[in-house]
Amino acid sequence: MKTISKILITAFLFLGFTANSQTLPQALSKINTEGFQKSEVMNLIGDLSDVYGPRLTGTDQYFTAAEWAKKTMENWGVDKVYFENYCDDCMGWEVKSFNVEMIAPAYMKIQAYPYAWTESSNGLQTGDLIWIESHDDMEKVKKQWSGKLRGKTILMGAAPKQNMLFDPLSKQFTKDQIEEAEKSITPVVEKPLGSSAGNLDLVKDFDFLFEKFAQKEDAFFEFLKEEGAISTLGTTPFFPGIIHPGGTYNYKKNDDKPIPYFAISPENFGKLSRLINKKINPKIRFHLDSELYLTPENNVNIIAEITGSDPKLKDEVVMIGAHFDSWHSASGATDNGAGSAVMMEVMRIIKASGLKPKRTIRIALWGGEEQGLVGSKAYAENHFGKIKETTRKKEVEKISAYINMDNGAGQMRGIYLQGNEAVRPIFAEMLKPYEHLDVNNLTIENTNFTDHDVFDYFKIPGFQIIQDPLNYSSVTHHTNLDVLEYVPERDMMVNATVIAALVYQIAQLDELLPREE
Repeated sequence: MKTISKILITAFLFLGFTANSQTLPQALSKINTEGFQKSEVMNLIGDLSDVYGPRLTGTDQYFTAAEWAKKTMENWGVDKVYFENYCDDCMGWEVKSFNVEMIAPAYMKIQAYPYAWTESSNGLQTGDLIWIESHDDMEKVKKQWSGKLRGKTILMGAAPKQNMLFDPLSKQFTKDQIEEAEKSITPVVEKPLGSSAGNLDLVKDFDFLFEKFAQKEDAFFEFLKEEGAISTLGTTPFFPGIIHPGGTYNYKKNDDKPIPYFAISPENFGKLSRLINKKINPKIRFHLDSELYLTPENNVNIIAEITGSDPKLKDEVVMIGAHFDSWHSASGATDNGAGSAVMMEVMRIIKASGLKPKRTIRIALWGGEEQGLVGSKAYAENHFGKIKETTRKKEVEKISAYINMDNGAGQMRGIYLQGNEAVRPIFAEMLKPYEHLDVNNLTIENTNFTDHDVFDYFKIPGFQIIQDPLNYSSVTHHTNLDVLEYVPERDMMVNATVIAALVYQIAQLDELLPREE
């Protein structure tokens, strides 16, 4: 019996040794087999979008999806899976029923969807339509419209310009665009590869963009409420017929909530504005039954870890992440179910491959990104230090890198280096085995407005993946068409497999990745 035990122990130690000492080609072969031949990524995005979408911040739907993600990773044998709360006053908001229609001068079904966190209509309402093209100058608005808005629906904003749809709705980066980005020598360039490129200062700019900027319409909606207006119609020029109700930020408990506010198609907006210009006043009938509630336990980041195997390095961490929340009018498939599913698949691939990375690999699926990086900022303040303060916790020094995915469902084409030139040769070497997939393009350019900015602020190497835009900015981003039909399977498989290989190699390095100076 003792002999058999010794044989089993010897065999166990041998297996553990070979798993840790295998060559890089052997490790990548296992990753490729798991990622390309045994992929689960489309099953993940299918569940995340069709079953557990949408995932609006603060809602019961979001928390149900978070529980699914947690249970899924636990079933894979991921070592630690847990929640961290990120907001105590972020409100949930759900639509029960709504309808918007023009009933005079003729009937027209208005293609619409309510903006989030707006009030219910308290039943069916009918009112004449008034057009207020601009509300930038509130004194001028009050002077012109005081006493004239009771019982009225407000058409809000400028009419969208005509669009003949000569430009393609879906695009991939061209060879010339990629080469131009690779030749960039400064993080901020005149013609950036990404639409969100820049040199963002988290302290200065995000306070403005997601707090002051988001509140710029509050005075207007307060005026409408005081004057007795009953609803508002707005649009974004997403042609053809796409509805874009992402962009209201009155999500906290003490925020004033607008009167019923609907996004409508640009074509419907155009017709309504033309009728008004002809001195014909459309009559609008609508109802909105929605529910506002506060359930703080819904507001969680989902964190999971594969514990490192090296006694000296396991306290150091390679982080990956994507935002888990979405807007509400569709299933949140490309923004950002695709990124969340890819990063979950990275964890599954590494775990299922039997690899034992030296450092801990940690995934974070963030909540509240759409409301201004609420989830990742809360995580950073808890683990790294307070924003706008200089004192930093030691955990900052333990994070080797953070890699983020949040630009739709297009294939990875490379990495935005976010000004960190020192990592270029390292990433170039790590991505060589996948150059046949055209995923190894590196640019010094910045890209902003997603969760990697928080890590970059704390001087942790934080990177966003370059992805083909496809139809992200033209069709799906924050719209009623953010659905699974726009998620290409091959791109998802490539993204998950290549990122798994990249993350594993970072975890195996002798040193942490170099910091940006």
